[in-house]
Order: sequence, then structure tokens, then C-alpha cells
Amino acid sequence: MKDKNDRTFRRLKDVLDEKKWEEFIDNIEDRVEEILGREVEIDLSSLRIEYKRDEQDAVNTAITANAEEKAKEYICPRIPEWMSPDHLTVIGVIGILISAIGFILGFFNRVWLFLVPLGLVINWFGDSFDGSIARYRKRTRPNYGYYIDKIVDSVAIIMFSLGIGLSGFVKIEIALLLAVMYLAMMMHVDLVVHVQNKAQNSFGMFGPTEIRIIGILFTMVMYFVPVTYYNIYGHYLTQYDFGVFGLSVIMFLVLIVSIFRKGIELHKQDIKNWK
Repeated sequence: MKDKNDRTFRRLKDVLDEKKWEEFIDNIEDRVEEILGREVEIDLSSLRIEYKRDEQDAVNTAITANAEEKAKEYICPRIPEWMSPDHLTVIGVIGILISAIGFILGFFNRVWLFLVPLGLVINWFGDSFDGSIARYRKRTRPNYGYYIDKIVDSVAIIMFSLGIGLSGFVKIEIALLLAVMYLAMMMHVDLVVHVQNKAQNSFGMFGPTEIRIIGILFTMVMYFVPVTYYNIYGHYLTQYDFGVFGLSVIMFLVLIVSIFRKGIELHKQDIKNWK
């Protein structure tokens, strides 16, 4: 009995051994780098935008990052003085509501689908410029602005997903899966802000604007392509169910890779001063 307990203790000690954990994490890092194919050089430096958002360091490597910054430089001085950041936030919510209504009504009459891209453009304007105009006018409210921005974005993605799920194009379960994945990615970004004070506004070459563009293209396909139903083990799914589910899976994989990379980075930062 004593020998058995000794063996169990040694195994537990091996599991908790610090060096073995470091080797394990290093192996994971090597594997992640191999999967990501870092040896295949993908230069994102030309897309990278860095700026101060109140006290945070904001980074954006999305495809549209440069174009958006130039648009902000042109549009911000031309926004009427009476229009406050709160007005723009409300405009963004109205835009996403218009898109949700467009999906629901568009299932019965495809003409209503034109509301979807219109709403997404309105949402882009309100969501992108509420904080930008505050910084341009030097009237920022860091705590209020951060809270309102994040909670409104959460409500917006729920509204948008419900619009898709109640439309008939996509099952509600799959639409809500999309919302869950998006909200999980938002949580990842917010946690990085908390531990590193760095706002990562994109995942690689994709950010919120790119997601809106995908939504517009998705809607164009809905307008021109009739709904086709497939019997999958007694469940009738449309081609749009597969499309939204596929997008959710891609977002999940991007999230998992981001978690591993950020976890490894934070681990190395935390142990660098260990004796």
C-alpha cells in the first residue's frame, strides 16, 4: 500500500513539475506557429493601424483599417456639432434593427432584403464614428464610452442574429450559435484590454467592418438564390444554415488559435521574472 501511494505521489509530482509544464507550453507554441504557417510570410504591416483610444493602445490589422482611418479624417470634421457621440450610438442601433427587420420581411418578399445592407451601412456609420467624433472633439468619456460601446455592440449582435433566425432563411439555433461565437470573440478582446490595456480591433485581416461586408454579400446571395431545403437525418436545413454554421465554425477556430497565442504570450510575460 505504501509503495502504491509513493508511486501515486511521484506521478502527481511529475504532473506538477514546472519544467515539464514549460516544455509542454513551448511545444504547444511551436505547434500553433506551425499550424499558422508563420514561415509563410504574410505581411500585415501595411494594414496595421495603431492609435491611442483614451488610455488604451488600439491595434487594427483589418483589410479596411487604413481606408476607415482616412474616412474618419474626412468625415469627423463634417459631422454637425449638434450630433453627439450618443446620437451616433443610437443611429448604429437603429441600423442593426433595420437589418434585422429586413431579414424577417425579406423571407416573404425579397425586396425587403435591401434593408439589410442599408442597415449595415447605417450601423457602420454610427458604430464607427461615435468614439471617433468624441476623440476628434476632445470630449471623451473613457469609462462611460467603453461601457456603452461594448454593451450596445452585444445587444446589436443579438438583435442581428435574432433577425436572421426569425427570418426563415436560417434556423434560430444556428443563428444564435453565430451570436455566441461573436460574443465569445468580444469577450476575448475585452479580457485582453483588461490584462494588457490593448484593444485588438481585428482578428488578422478581419474586423467588424469585414463582417458587415460579408453580411452584405450574404444578403445578395439570399436575394438572387432561391431557398433550397436539405433533409439531414430528419432535420430540414437550407443552404444558408450551412453558410452561417460554417462561418460560426471558422470564428470558433480563430478564437481557439487566438486563445492559445495570447495564453502563451501572457504565460511568458508572467514567468519572465521568476527565480
